[in-house]
Amino acid sequence: MWQIWTQYPKAFLWSILLHLSLIAIMLFGIDWLVRNQEVGGFDNMVQAQMRLTPDIEQRMDALRAAAAQAPAPQPPTVPTEEPPPTPTPAPEPPDTEAAAEAERQAAMARAAEQARQLERERERQAELERARQAELERARQAELERERQAELERERQRQAEAEARRQAEEEIRRKVAAEAARRAEEEARRRAEQEARRQAAEAEAAARAERERQEAERRAAELAAQREAEERARREAEARARREAEAALQAEREARRRAEEQARREAQEIARRERELQAALAAEMEAELGGAARTERASAPPAEREAAQQAGQRRSGDALAAAQAAAARKQIANRWVPAIQSRIKSFWVRPAGSPRGIETVVNLRLEPGGQVIPGSVKVVRSSGHGAFDQSVISAVYKASPLPVPDGAEFEDLFQDFNFRFVP
Repeated sequence: MWQIWTQYPKAFLWSILLHLSLIAIMLFGIDWLVRNQEVGGFDNMVQAQMRLTPDIEQRMDALRAAAAQAPAPQPPTVPTEEPPPTPTPAPEPPDTEAAAEAERQAAMARAAEQARQLERERERQAELERARQAELERARQAELERERQAELERERQRQAEAEARRQAEEEIRRKVAAEAARRAEEEARRRAEQEARRQAAEAEAAARAERERQEAERRAAELAAQREAEERARREAEARARREAEAALQAEREARRRAEEQARREAQEIARRERELQAALAAEMEAELGGAARTERASAPPAEREAAQQAGQRRSGDALAAAQAAAARKQIANRWVPAIQSRIKSFWVRPAGSPRGIETVVNLRLEPGGQVIPGSVKVVRSSGHGAFDQSVISAVYKASPLPVPDGAEFEDLFQDFNFRFVP
C-alpha cells in the first residue's frame, strides 16, 4: 500500500474517498436496528460501529481538501482485496424480502470487512506512529548522546585548553626565567664590554693625546723652522731686492749718464753738422752766385738780409730741437727699457730645447700705470722657435704691471711700442 501511495498518490486519495463514501452510506443509509425475524431476530445480528478518532478526522479533512484542490482525472484501477465469497444457500423460490435480507447481509459483511480494514489501517497507523515515536525517541536519545558526547568533547577540549594554558604558562615562565638569565648575562657582558671599551678609549685617548702632543711639538718645531726659513728667505729676498734695486739704480744712473753723454755728444754732433751744413750751403751758394750774388747780397736791403739770416737760424734751431728731442726720447728709453727687460726676465722661464742666442720682438700695448692690455701682446719678429716666443708672451702677462713713466713720456713712448726680448 505504501508503494501505491508513493507511486499513485492521487489514485490512492480517490480510493480512500470512495471507501469513506461507502462507509458513510452504510452508516446513514441502513437501519441497523431493524430486526429480521426470518434471518434469526435481533440477537443474531452483528452490530458494527466505527468510532472516528480526531486523528482520522484530521486525515479525512486533509484528504477532502487535497481532493478538492486536485484535478479530477480518471483514477486508475487499484486492486483491492475482496472479501472471500460467502456461501450462498441453495436457490429458493424468489422472495423479495429474502433478496433484500441477503443484500443487507452482503452489505453488512462488506461493512464489517471495511471496518476490519479500517481497524487494520488504524493499527498500521498506530504502529507507524509508534515507530515514528520510537524513531523520534531514538533521534532524541541520539541527540542527547551527541550532546553528551559534545559536552564530553567540550570538557575534553576545556581540559586540553587548560592543560595547554598551563603548559603555555609554564613555558612562558620558563622562557621568562631564561630571558631574565639571558638578559642578566647580556647585561653583565655589556657592562664588561663597556668597561673594556672605556679602558680602551681611555688608553686610546691617552695615546692620542700623546701623539697629538708629539705632533704639536713636531709642528711647532716645523713651524719654527719654517718661520726661520721664511725669515731667512725674506731677509735674503730683501737683500737680493736691495742689491737688485741698487744694481738697477746704478744701472739706471749709468744708463742715464750714458744717455745724457750720448745725447750731449749727439747734440754736439748735430750742432757741428748743422754748422758744417750751413757753411757748406753758404760756400755752395757763394760759388754758384759768384761775385754777382755777393754784390747783390751786399747791395740787398738790410731787411732782406736780416730775414734770410733769421730763416737760416730757424732751420738750424728746428734741426737742433729735433736732435734734442730724439736724444731725450732715447734717454728716456734707455732709462726705462732695462727696467722693463729686468721685470719680464724675472717671470720668464726658458722652454726646454730652446737654443741659446735667440731673441724675439713683441708689440706691447699698455694702460697708464703699466698694465698690459689682455690679448694685446703680438709677435712682431719671431725667434723661429714657437715655444720661446710663447714663453716671452707668457712672461709679459705675468710681469704686468710693467715699470713705465707717467704722463707725456708714457703716451709718447710706452703706450704702444715694440719690445725686443734678449735672454
